[in-house]
Amino acid sequence: MKFVIFGSTGPSGQQLVEECLQQGHCVTALVRNPDKMSLKHENLTVNKVDLAKEEDLVPHVTGSDAVLSCLGAPAGIWVPCSLYTDTIKTITGAMRKGGVSRYVGMSAWGTKHDPGLPWIIRWVLRPLFLRNILPNMAEMEDYLSESCTDIDYTVVRPPGLTNDQASGKEALAFEGQYVPDATSRIPRRDIAKFMLACVVNGEWKKKHVAVGIK
Repeated sequence: MKFVIFGSTGPSGQQLVEECLQQGHCVTALVRNPDKMSLKHENLTVNKVDLAKEEDLVPHVTGSDAVLSCLGAPAGIWVPCSLYTDTIKTITGAMRKGGVSRYVGMSAWGTKHDPGLPWIIRWVLRPLFLRNILPNMAEMEDYLSESCTDIDYTVVRPPGLTNDQASGKEALAFEGQYVPDATSRIPRRDIAKFMLACVVNGEWKKKHVAVGIK
């Protein structure tokens, strides 16, 4: 299959690119700075784009089987965030013009309040370090639900991400803000495998799904 990946120079995006290539797929990585993409592969194409310009994305998206995104914003108490809502509008707009309907993107546990969330998310991350990021992720999710009925989207919500090797465990998926009884950490490679499986297996369309492992 042919995939377009956004956020491919970040730590999660790199894992997703590697997993796609390892499973024999072709990847077009759309990046702001190609110099940050050190990976080389015969099935990998790297193109510089302006994420703010929909028309800049259209020719690269056209002809792909799916678009996947691991775009992420820096955390910070005083750092405003609109990355997720800004980019989802240009990406889905380009997808429509390019005739592509499948999208899988990453957000996080706890984009909206849920009393069952781990205490560190409810009392530390949401009100402090992720106080701007999580609400913007929630707005992105709402935009997909309310304004993208023509897009077969899947929003993947992981807990805290680590750079550990793949756990080898079965990913637990739950339609909600978190996965009950799962740990609050998961390797990025596990999430990459889950995102790719969503596309290949046609799973979790038009769903917001939390993912975790025990």
